[in-house]
Amino acid sequence: MPNHTLEQQRHAFSIMPAFSAADPIQSSIRSKPFGTAGNEDKNGRIIVQNDQIFITPPLPGGQAAVISALHPVVLKINRIKAAEPVAITSSDHLSWEISEKPQYQITVSEDGLSAYFTLYRVEKYAWRLVNCPAAAEVCVRAEPNYDVLLSRLTVNQILAEFSKSSFIPNLNIPALYAELNNPTYLPVCIAVGKPPLPGTDGRLEPLTRQSIAELFSSSDAPDPENVLDYPGVPSVRTGGILARKLPPQEGLPGSDVYGSILPSPPPADITLKPAECYSLLPNGDIAALRDGRPRITGWGTRTMSIDFPDIHIVQKSMTTAGSITPFSGDVMAPGGIGDHCIIEALGNVYIFGDVRHAVIAATGSVVIRGKVTDSRIYCGDCGARQHRLYKMPGQLIDELNLLRNAALLLEENLRSRQQPVKYGLVVLLLLESKYVHLPGLMKGLQGLLAGGGPAAPVDSGQLKHMLDIFLHPGQFTEFINDAVLATFLDLLEELRDGILHMHEGNVRLDLACSEDSLLHSGGDLYIHGEGAVNSTLLAAGNVRFLLAQSVCDGSAVEAGDSIALQQAGASAGRQSVLAAGRKISVRQIEDTRITIGEHTAEFTLPAGEAVFTAQSLRLRTRI
Repeated sequence: MPNHTLEQQRHAFSIMPAFSAADPIQSSIRSKPFGTAGNEDKNGRIIVQNDQIFITPPLPGGQAAVISALHPVVLKINRIKAAEPVAITSSDHLSWEISEKPQYQITVSEDGLSAYFTLYRVEKYAWRLVNCPAAAEVCVRAEPNYDVLLSRLTVNQILAEFSKSSFIPNLNIPALYAELNNPTYLPVCIAVGKPPLPGTDGRLEPLTRQSIAELFSSSDAPDPENVLDYPGVPSVRTGGILARKLPPQEGLPGSDVYGSILPSPPPADITLKPAECYSLLPNGDIAALRDGRPRITGWGTRTMSIDFPDIHIVQKSMTTAGSITPFSGDVMAPGGIGDHCIIEALGNVYIFGDVRHAVIAATGSVVIRGKVTDSRIYCGDCGARQHRLYKMPGQLIDELNLLRNAALLLEENLRSRQQPVKYGLVVLLLLESKYVHLPGLMKGLQGLLAGGGPAAPVDSGQLKHMLDIFLHPGQFTEFINDAVLATFLDLLEELRDGILHMHEGNVRLDLACSEDSLLHSGGDLYIHGEGAVNSTLLAAGNVRFLLAQSVCDGSAVEAGDSIALQQAGASAGRQSVLAAGRKISVRQIEDTRITIGEHTAEFTLPAGEAVFTAQSLRLRTRI
């Protein structure tokens, strides 16, 4: 880009102590004789006339005249720029110049991919000083002399500046002509570079997928002795290929507006944690070394894991009202589950029956053959966030941070009073007063980490030790300090993050129908039966109502990508609300509000088959 400096017009002269009878300042002085007034009349004088500045020295008892200037006038006194009003005498050397903005400016975006031309003025005129009568203090001003046109900016002048550098080999000359002929005085893009094409990060591609259609087409419950052979369960046999590790691929470089190469950012690769249950072959295929359902976790990170979780078979009699059943792997309920129970699974959940007044949180997929009533179902990362091994450490982290800050303040307060203090005793005091509820939270987490609970994704031995210390702080007052508390917090964060990373990719929440329930999927959500009534359906991916007779009545459906349903309407005076990130397709709709992006439309009267996008909703609102 050219270094376009300010245009300058310079005028310099030496101030002479004597003046002729025709000098304007001498005439001003004679018109008001000195000695007839106070000391003000003895001060020096400045007059500006005909682009010249005249100065007279002060008389005895007077002061030197003071001069300053307004932009674009720049004054130099004794070759030093005068930034503020300054006193001047006849012995000083005074010069002035015009320093104004250039006629145009070229700017380049931070990424170097776009160059902009901003026009300030096409014509360049001469400048002249504004005349000023004699005064002891004068601010020199200038104005354009529109009678003297010095030049008119042309494209050739601009190109001549570009020729002095390696700037913009693909200059858009027609854009320059258009701006000069019809000025907008706004930045105009005159060149665009070529952005680099990013490469592809290394990734893991699962090859075993569960077939929900097969799972729902079978009328029989699975055989507990041979679950892996049941249709729909995504299992693999020893030696089978369960996934493929795809290597990173380099992108293509680009170029900026200067013609310089812009390298493509290097792609990242993933790391597979070693395990005895799989083998990574030279071609990238991953072969199973045992029978079972492969569980791939660590999605969203650069370190992924593969294992084969156990499948826990539960009977309806095992899930009594109010029971909380945690599992370290998959859960299968051939006869359904009891009412008012809670299931937490670090894997998939398969239920071959109805679900009533229950809570299910799974880090994998959830498949329910029957009806869901007055229940809350979570799967994928949503299920991980609802797991107590995620929520309890999060609560403890928040409370322990408050405890830590309170302990530091109390310790500082006691030290300021010259009172001896032990950090462990301060923590003990707070746990027995303001934070008396903390031991209950720690006991709850301790119970989850006990032998009967689900296997934690991290080594919890040190965390269990820390829980025991802070549950008996009176025995460890000499040991507890701020560093110990910080270590406790780090271990809790490791457990919480480990549970979150247990969520699986490409998860699905599949069920026959829903009533008065909350369904939240970290992937897709499928309805295979009658539909949803007075329910809330949330999915990071897509929501699909598969059967032609499925309805969506009085329900709120939100999808990160798209929604496909058959019939949508109201229930008990409650309209349906559909919101998607990309597209909504329906066969019949009424009493429903549709939102895609920032655009919303209301449908109170029946409407037939249609596909809605953000563009179609925007056009509809304009009608």
